[in-house]
Amino acid sequence: MQENIKLMEKTPIKRAILVLAIPSVLAMLVQVIYGLTDAFFIGQLNDPNLIAALTLIMPFALLIQAVGNIFAIGGASYISRMLGEKDILRAKRTCSTAFYCSVILGIIVAVVAYVMMENVLSLLGTSTATWEPTETYLTILVAFSSVQILQIVLSGLIRSEGATKQAMFGILIGTGVNMVLDYVFILIFNWGVAGAAWATILGNLVGTIYYFFYFKNSNTLLSLHPAFFKPDKKMMLEILSIGLPAALNAFIMSASHIICNNLAISYGENVVAANGIIMRLGAISFFTIMGIAQGYQPFAGYNFGAKNLKRLKDAFVFTITLASTIGALCAIIFYIFGKELLGYFFNNEDAIEKGVVMVRAFVWAMPLFGVHFIISMTFQATGKALKAFILVAVRQIFFFLPMLFILNHLYGFQGFIFAQPAADALTSVIALFLLLLFLRQISPKQKKAK
Repeated sequence: MQENIKLMEKTPIKRAILVLAIPSVLAMLVQVIYGLTDAFFIGQLNDPNLIAALTLIMPFALLIQAVGNIFAIGGASYISRMLGEKDILRAKRTCSTAFYCSVILGIIVAVVAYVMMENVLSLLGTSTATWEPTETYLTILVAFSSVQILQIVLSGLIRSEGATKQAMFGILIGTGVNMVLDYVFILIFNWGVAGAAWATILGNLVGTIYYFFYFKNSNTLLSLHPAFFKPDKKMMLEILSIGLPAALNAFIMSASHIICNNLAISYGENVVAANGIIMRLGAISFFTIMGIAQGYQPFAGYNFGAKNLKRLKDAFVFTITLASTIGALCAIIFYIFGKELLGYFFNNEDAIEKGVVMVRAFVWAMPLFGVHFIISMTFQATGKALKAFILVAVRQIFFFLPMLFILNHLYGFQGFIFAQPAADALTSVIALFLLLLFLRQISPKQKKAK
């Protein structure tokens, strides 16, 4: 792991960020391809209600992501800073603690969701036409949610020491298995949405097994050994202060999806289905930016811990410029070719027409996402929990949800589709303001360090 330490300490910044980020970007894009493949195979069954069911499931998938993020992001942030301070023992203890706590939490989530299954289905916004396929998918997902949480957490812990290639391999392997099984289970075995669910779980399981072998057989500085499971107050506060805002972000996004689906159903199942495809297409941009941010996170955390603030600032400028540029390019492509892209998933003209209108509103959010997400990741990496939390709360609670209801009420369908770009624009302004405060706070520390 000395190679990763050298990368974060001495390698030229642009090269270091790209070396760390490219594996994460590739892993994220493979997940995007899986999501599109999943929808494509289900789309071959020529039933928009099945695609709508996949869309309705997304909030629960985000809830799983939220639980995983508590320890994947919270634990990774603290581990990176401890490695920067050369406190290897505490990094090992944090890794083991994050792993075993995520196991316990995953079991709790599965039990609670299974007991409240019918309530969850109603909350997701299922209609009479989508109830059965959504229930089928959700039942399988709930039963094995612990596996999904472990894959998220283990991937985050591995990235914390700069091993982004190894984190990528686990996702590539799991997603590759998932895509192959999608074809077999959906089109050959004709299992429908149940086939998609089983393919997802088995893919997650294979990826998780790979990560276990990594911790057992590699020369990692970290450990999952129960002997290092020694949580203390300071460690848990550090993990939760970063992990909970990150989890809250995914949780609120889950709630937002639920509200969106419940509003979208008033415009018909075709709008719900089209919205699901647009979310998957938009994930090409968003997940690429997230991959860049995941590569940047251990670099930022390590250099903040090592008091190398000049290197941190230069990395931030490069990363946010790169992320925003990619978002803008994707927005242009989707605006021009939106109809053609939607045509790969639908034979329904009404769904395509509504989808084109939606995607041309949706693209305005893409460049802005890079701005506030990279700033948020900077706060997470450097342990600035309050600022990270404020960005989450501002975007989802104070901007997006109120605007969704207000604009939908005032302007109907047009208001509904423009709520997200408007929220992202306002969030970017707040993010830049918080960033300026952060830079002022660390500038005296930089002078002192010199």
